[in-house]
Amino acid sequence: MPGYGAPPTPASLGYDVRQKETYGYPVNVESDAVAIRKAMKGMGCDEAVLVKVLTQPKYSNPWVMQQLIANYNERFVRDLVKDIESETRGDLETALMALVRGPLAADVHLLSKALDRAGTDEDALMNVLLCRSNADIAAIIAEYKRIKGRDLLTEIKDDVDDTLFRLYSMVLSATKAEDSVPPSPPDTDLKVTELHRATEGVIGANAVMVAQIFTSSNSAQIRDISYAYQRKYHRSLRDVIEKEFRGDMEDALLYMLEVGEDQGRADASRLGEPLRKTIRKDSLLINRVLRLFYAPLEVDPRDGVPRPLRLERAKAAYKLKYKVSLKSDIKAFLKGDYEDLILALLREM
Repeated sequence: MPGYGAPPTPASLGYDVRQKETYGYPVNVESDAVAIRKAMKGMGCDEAVLVKVLTQPKYSNPWVMQQLIANYNERFVRDLVKDIESETRGDLETALMALVRGPLAADVHLLSKALDRAGTDEDALMNVLLCRSNADIAAIIAEYKRIKGRDLLTEIKDDVDDTLFRLYSMVLSATKAEDSVPPSPPDTDLKVTELHRATEGVIGANAVMVAQIFTSSNSAQIRDISYAYQRKYHRSLRDVIEKEFRGDMEDALLYMLEVGEDQGRADASRLGEPLRKTIRKDSLLINRVLRLFYAPLEVDPRDGVPRPLRLERAKAAYKLKYKVSLKSDIKAFLKGDYEDLILALLREM
């Protein structure tokens, strides 16, 4: 079996408590705790101070944010999360609450809202669950059960159609190829043939077969499958999916395909879609911005310096796709302290 025994992809920072041993190193947060208490004390709230303090690069490490919360709560015998919730409003409150919750709890909160209403928010489900590592998926399932007391897959089953449920059951099995598994030419060729048989090769696409191939493959494998399909059948896999599928299944498959083909372009699309809609989807925008804020630094091959390269690639792809900078669009569509918060998280202040 290709990839058998491959090293597992580590959980994202903030998804495994064992990370505290490595990443939970002591950081000086005392002055920050005092500053944000002062900003919320008395009449009114100085939101600008909250934005300035909480978006510092050191808080892109969720375990450092946990230190700030613990210091604040102990020092002032208060609850930082509850204080921010009571002192802020609107989209700024939503973003600040997601930031102080940390990435795992923020994911669970978004899932809870997506499933706790009349009509499931499929965009939120895809945003949280698709294209995640097996370790992240396992952490999300466990945390959802701990917080909500209910099984995530059961909740999804009650809210989506059978085909989409089958896709999410595959995702939540957390058995996709680890990132360390490279594409295998024989495996790629087999999957390309199966994809053709399940789509253009039959009357009525076999959605379950296509979902199984996509959800079991890592991004590098999906990219290889996409290129191989184009070479073999002289049609893009995107065109095939758009022709054969509709609605949420089409959106989910295109989501996985775009991430596999080009992460930067996918990140750009994920930012532009909720920002540019007639009615903005700020909860999605916030979650996606924070995903980039938390992304680990990578060594820049140009000079060997660690930089937020995923964020930089997303910005470059955004300008290429929308013919305007991400910063310009943030300034055009958002206002006030909320605008400043998003710009700061994107390192544009």
